[in-house]
Amino acid sequence: MDEGPALSPHERRILADIEQTLETDVELQRTLRSTPRRRLIARPPLAGIICALAVLCLGLLVAATATPSPTLIWCFALAWVSLLGTTALHLRGWYSKRRARSGGTPPDRP
Repeated sequence: MDEGPALSPHERRILADIEQTLETDVELQRTLRSTPRRRLIARPPLAGIICALAVLCLGLLVAATATPSPTLIWCFALAWVSLLGTTALHLRGWYSKRRARSGGTPPDRP
């Protein structure tokens, strides 16, 4: 596999020095070992599911108001509850990631 032009001897020495410095960095090695691995099975993006549910809710709302069908009203209610639940899960995950990045509890809570 061709990766472009070869490195000069000077560039190889610089690269070897950088690699040696990184290998001796204890804090970096600890961080790399403790970082969790990504899952092989990707979850579907919740934002896409939320958008699809919102469009479905809007369509069902329009259809339910145009026709007095109880089935459409119940379908709208089910889609609306699903939209609220999915949005709550998305916001909970977003908040916990944000909280983990900031390093703990927000300042307004003990």
